Amino acid sequence: MSGRTRPDAEQAEGTRPQAVLATADGVMPGDQSLVSSQRLEEELSGHLPALAELPARGHHATLRGRAIAMLAELPAELTSYGWRLVDRPGADHRRAVQLLRADVDTLADVRGARAEDGGDDQPAELVLHLLGPVSLAAQLALPGGEKLLVDHGARRDLADSLAAGAAEHLAHVRRSCAPAALRVVLLEPDHQRVRTGSVPTVSGYRTIRALPRDETRRMIGVVVESLRAAGADEVLLDLGEAPLLEHVEDHRAPTGTRVDGFGLPVPALTTGDWERVAGLVEEGTRFHAGLLRSVPRSMQETPQVSVLARRLSEPWQALGMPSSSLAALSVTPLASAARDQLAAVSETDALRLVSRTRDAAEALTDQMTA
Repeated sequence: MSGRTRPDAEQAEGTRPQAVLATADGVMPGDQSLVSSQRLEEELSGHLPALAELPARGHHATLRGRAIAMLAELPAELTSYGWRLVDRPGADHRRAVQLLRADVDTLADVRGARAEDGGDDQPAELVLHLLGPVSLAAQLALPGGEKLLVDHGARRDLADSLAAGAAEHLAHVRRSCAPAALRVVLLEPDHQRVRTGSVPTVSGYRTIRALPRDETRRMIGVVVESLRAAGADEVLLDLGEAPLLEHVEDHRAPTGTRVDGFGLPVPALTTGDWERVAGLVEEGTRFHAGLLRSVPRSMQETPQVSVLARRLSEPWQALGMPSSSLAALSVTPLASAARDQLAAVSETDALRLVSRTRDAAEALTDQMTA
């Protein structure tokens, strides 16, 4: 995800200087949605604020709980082994739905108050993090207890249900928060395990057969198409790893899903990965770059702003890429595999990571304009 806009968006929104923009991983510590929303809006003013996710409130408020809250006509409940589908909505389902709607409404109130106080001279953009259908199928159980991933028909129904529910969620966000642009990061942390047959059954004694490439492509594609139809200005797919040729063919080629770009775990990238990223940027692909592998044990161990900025600028310069093309990258504190770690730190440390990432983004923008 980047500060760049498509030509039609530039006409609608007016010209905006190209810049490297910062965003948040979404996860915040504590259980106060109002406070977290206020802090993220303040720290990322002029950048890309995200809808706060507070797992400390329980399973209903996690990334998975939010995805389950979005499912259309597929209610679920919590069990000793996690979420499973049920025939009718119960208390667990209702709580997940209520928390998600309340978080959106809280953010709307925060933005409204900032506008009244003169804190924002124009509507801010917004980033939403959504759990993708492939990973949700690996994390959700059928009524009988086995993982939904084993059932072809259930997988299809799940993708269609998530697509419909995510569209309703985006509509609610647009009505309530009126973002200048709505950017969605579709997280698929279990994609590789699903494709390689590494997801264990509920008993743990065997693994579930790998899903074929065309099916995972379809499942993701259904959701991406629905997000676009619902008004998402940009959709990025974060697979927890650098995009491989297969991912590019499936989700960026003219015959593929056509996401705008991919997540990028910066600390894990090889020289070959950077070369692929550079080539994709030249073709118009955007990237959502996580700068740290994990949460530092203390803020004293967090790299300085200049070090974080060099994690992008040095490989870019080594490849002979123009500094202006850094605008194809937005930056976030953590690679997506580590985002849940933020729930266990203090609010002060979580916000310091956001502010340091923001400062690194601004340092990169200064390099672009120097």
